Amino acid sequence: MPPAPPRPWGRWLLAGGALLVGGALVAAWLGLAPWLRRTLERRVAKQTHAQYQLTIGSVRVDLLARAVRLRGLDLRPAAPTLADTLPRLHLRLARLDLSGVGLLALLRGQPVPIDSLVLDSLRVNVEALARRPAPHPGAPFYQRQPLRLGHLLLRHAGGSFGPAGAPVGQLLSADISARDVLFAPAGAADVRRLAFAAAWQATLHGLAGRLGGHRLVAQLASFSSQNHSFVLDSLRVAPPGPGQGKPGAVRVALALPRLALYGLQAATWQHEHRFEADSVRLRGPRLTFRPPAQAPPPLWQLLAPLFSRADLGRLAIDNGYLAVAGVQERPVARHVFAEARGLRVDSAAGQAGDRRIVYARAWAGHTGRLTAVFDAPAYPVSAEHLVLNTEARTLRLSALQVRPAFTPAQLNLRSGYQVSQLGARIDALLAQEVDFYALSGGSQVRMGRLAVVRPWVQLGSDGRGPINPHRSVITPDAMRNLQIVVDVRRLDLRGGTVSTYYRSPRTPLVGRLRITRIDGTLRNVSNDPLRQSFRHPLTGSATAYLQDSCRIQAQLVAPLLDPQGRHRLWGTFGPAPFGILNPMTVPTRLLAFKSGHVRRVRFALNADRRQATGRMWAEYEGLKFAFPGYKNGQVQKTLLGRVKNGVVNGLVVRDNNPRPSGRLVVGSMATRRELRFSVFTLWRQGLIIGLLNSAGVPAKLAQQLGQKPDQGPLPGK
Repeated sequence: MPPAPPRPWGRWLLAGGALLVGGALVAAWLGLAPWLRRTLERRVAKQTHAQYQLTIGSVRVDLLARAVRLRGLDLRPAAPTLADTLPRLHLRLARLDLSGVGLLALLRGQPVPIDSLVLDSLRVNVEALARRPAPHPGAPFYQRQPLRLGHLLLRHAGGSFGPAGAPVGQLLSADISARDVLFAPAGAADVRRLAFAAAWQATLHGLAGRLGGHRLVAQLASFSSQNHSFVLDSLRVAPPGPGQGKPGAVRVALALPRLALYGLQAATWQHEHRFEADSVRLRGPRLTFRPPAQAPPPLWQLLAPLFSRADLGRLAIDNGYLAVAGVQERPVARHVFAEARGLRVDSAAGQAGDRRIVYARAWAGHTGRLTAVFDAPAYPVSAEHLVLNTEARTLRLSALQVRPAFTPAQLNLRSGYQVSQLGARIDALLAQEVDFYALSGGSQVRMGRLAVVRPWVQLGSDGRGPINPHRSVITPDAMRNLQIVVDVRRLDLRGGTVSTYYRSPRTPLVGRLRITRIDGTLRNVSNDPLRQSFRHPLTGSATAYLQDSCRIQAQLVAPLLDPQGRHRLWGTFGPAPFGILNPMTVPTRLLAFKSGHVRRVRFALNADRRQATGRMWAEYEGLKFAFPGYKNGQVQKTLLGRVKNGVVNGLVVRDNNPRPSGRLVVGSMATRRELRFSVFTLWRQGLIIGLLNSAGVPAKLAQQLGQKPDQGPLPGK
C-alpha cells in the first residue's frame, strides 16, 4: 500500500512555531537593551537614595555571544548637596564591554562566570569622601552577587581626588589588568589572591598628590603581582613653601629617578598585614630633609598603619645624596653607595637575641665627599670618603679637614674672651673591630683599634681678651662626663704634626712652635666602669720631635673615671740647643735663649684637679738668656735689656747643670691647676716651671712666670 501523503498543516505548524519563537527572541532582543539601561539607572538611584544619577548613552546586547556593550556612562550627584554617608564624585566611562556572561548562572542566582570585562577611557573625580558610614550598611556586593571574571582590563583611566579647583591627588592615565578574578567570599579569603584576583598588572602615568603639605609627583609607576615587582620612575617630593605646612613638622625634598622592588609578596601584605620582598634598589636618590622639632617615634610605629612587620632581603642605594637642613651643622653626604641585608622592621627587631644594625643584619657602603659645619660658621669640616662594612667591623674616613673660618682674634671678638683656633688635616681614620650593634642600639662607641694616620693639627691663639670663663673639656677626667659610652681598646697615632702659633699682648709678632714626627699609642680609652678603673687605667706612650730636632719621649697613666682627675706623666727630651725655643719665646715673651745646649732632660709629673707637682732633672751647658725689647715694629736690644741680661745671667741662672762640683740640681714642677685651661696647658706650665727652677730661678718666681696667663683688652678695643 503506498504511504499516506504528508499533511500540509504540519509544515505550517512548524514554520509558525519557529516564527513565533523568532519573533519572541527578536522582541526580547529589541526590548532587553532599553530594559537593561532603565534597570541600571533606576538601581543606581535606589541604592544611593536618589543622591546620584546614572545616564547611559547606549546599550547593546548580543545574546548569542553573551555580550553586553555600554557606551557613554555618566555617574554624577543628583543635587549639589552632599549626604554624609556618600562620597561626592563624578565618573565618566566611554566604553564598557562584557563578554561571555553566564546568563543561566545569573538566572539561577549562582556565581556568574564572565569571560572578560573591558573598561575604556574611565575618568573619576572624587571631590570629597563620606563623612560617616551608612546607618544600615548592607552586605558587600561580592557577597550578594558573586562573580568570576576570566580577564579584567581597564584602559586609559585617570582621575583626581579633592576639590575641583585644588585637587590633592591626580592621575593622568592608567592601564590595569587582572586575571582570574573570583569576586566572592572564597576569593576574598584565598591567601594566594590579591584583591580577589590570581594576578594583577598596572601601569600608572603622571601621578601627583599632596601629603603632609608636601607635593608628590611621579612620572611612572608599574606593578605586577605575577612578576612580584613594583617600579617607580621620576619621583619628586617638594616641601611646603615658607609659612606653609604644620609648624615644627618634618620637611622633605626628594628626587628619586628610579625605585625598583622585586620579590614583592603583595598577597601576604593584604592578608597578613606584613610586607615581604626580596630587594629594593634606589637609583640616584637626592634627599634633603629638615628634622621635626620633636623627635619622631620609631620607624616601626610610623609604618604601623601600612603593615605590622616588614621583611626585606636586600636594600641597595646607588649614588645617593643626603643633606640635613635646619640644623647648625648642616651635614651633607654625596655619592652614597650602600647595601643592607636581612632587614626587619617591627617592634621586636633589634631586641635581645636579634642582633641588627638599623634594622638590618649587615650594612656595607662607601660615600664621596662629606661636609658639615661645627660651631657654625666657625669650623667647616669635610672628609673625602667614608667606607664601612659591619660584617668586617671596619670603618674608614679619608682626607679629613677642619678649616677655621675665623682668625684667633676674630674668635676672641666673637665670643668675648680668649678662644683657641683649631685647624686639622688627617690622611685617614681607620677603625677596626667596631661594635656596630652597640652603636646602633645603644649609642655606644666601642672598637678594638683606631688608627689616626698622618694628622696635622694647627692650634692658634691670641692673648688679647679675658680668660675663657668656662671649664675646659680637654682634660682626661672629662671622659666621665660624656653622655655616651666610649670604649677604644687601642688608639694609634702615626706621623703626626702639631703646629702652634700665638700672638701675645706684648707685641703684634706671632710666635710659632712645631712638634713633628709624632708616634703614639693610647690603651683603654674608655669611660665604661667595667673597663676603666685604678687597676686598669688609660695608659699611653709617644715619641715626637720639638721643632723637628729635639726628640721627646713621654708616658701617661690616667684613670679616666677618677673624680679628682689624678694622672701621671713622665718622660725625657733632648739633646737640642735651647735656641730652638726662640721662635716662640722672643715674639711672645721678649725672652731669648742666647746660648745653651740641652744634653738630656728627665721629668715626672703628678697632677689632679687642684695642682701638679713633680721633679725635673735637666742636664745642660752654656745657658745664657737675653731680654730684648720691642720698638718701632721690631725686636731689638735695649739698655734696660742689657742690664737685665747681666743681672739674670750673672746672679740667677746656672749656666751649667750639673754644677762644676758634679751636683745635679733638681727642679721643682709645682703649679696650681686652672680648670679653665686644658691639660696640655697644665703640662706645659709644669715643664716651664721645672726648667726655670733647674736653671736657678727661685721656685716661687718660677711658678709666677710659668703660671701667669696673658690677658688684655680684646683686639681693637
